Amino acid sequence: MKIAILTDSSAVIDADAAANLDIKILALPLLLGQKVYYEGQDLRDGELFDLVNDSKETLNIASVSRKTLAQQMQTLADTGYTDVICIYLANGINALDENLRAYAKAEVRALNVHLFDSHTTGLAQAKLVRQAAKLVKSGEDVAQILAKLSVMRDKTQTIVIDDIRNLRKTGYVSNGTPVVGNALLHLKTLLEFTDDGKLAVLDTSVRMKKAYHKVLEQINSSGQVVTDLMLMCDEASAETANKWLQKFQTDLPETKLEITRLKPSIRAHVGEKSLLVSWIYV
Repeated sequence: MKIAILTDSSAVIDADAAANLDIKILALPLLLGQKVYYEGQDLRDGELFDLVNDSKETLNIASVSRKTLAQQMQTLADTGYTDVICIYLANGINALDENLRAYAKAEVRALNVHLFDSHTTGLAQAKLVRQAAKLVKSGEDVAQILAKLSVMRDKTQTIVIDDIRNLRKTGYVSNGTPVVGNALLHLKTLLEFTDDGKLAVLDTSVRMKKAYHKVLEQINSSGQVVTDLMLMCDEASAETANKWLQKFQTDLPETKLEITRLKPSIRAHVGEKSLLVSWIYV
């Protein structure tokens, strides 16, 4: 058995880490107007954001075709892999889950496919991916790896701080909270990834100060020790994110903190000026 770890480009994994841990990355197609850009391949993230900022078009995530998935799997099989563990962004914000499941059920496929919905995205997803790659290197089999990933996922939580403008396209999040009109669009809304990978409204807040305390309350609610906390922001929310980072340093002095910019694929869903906060319990 030779196991490959495959993830999508919304996970924050640089080229060196991917090479050192033998992680395969599926580039997500991003649509700006009529042009498709493959995340991490065609342009640097900053270059793509510059195009978005200069454009009147909205950045969207296009679907990864089943043909593309089949080609990726065949490439892995041709290089000697017998199994692949696919660790991908939460199913509630992309159709990748659906297409992966369709491929996994196909009667003819290049190798054994094992699916693992991260129920998150970004830095938290990357933590799961790197852990899986390390377990492969240590010689663990598929069942052992998936079991340990499930435990880690259960101890991971992600909250999105958003003004919900981008959710107008669907009108609802998974718990049925409606986006009821322009009068509410200026409100900051807290959304959480649920245990089934959907986005659900947790709370609404006018002031970011209230939002911070609500997030801290969620972090402390379990009474467990938080080992890692990760912030993701874009250029427009960077000042707020850095203020929050300083507050977390005071409020969670024993926790390892990390901050980075949103990937284009994440911002395509959550929109501009959003924040993601993820944390992992012991």
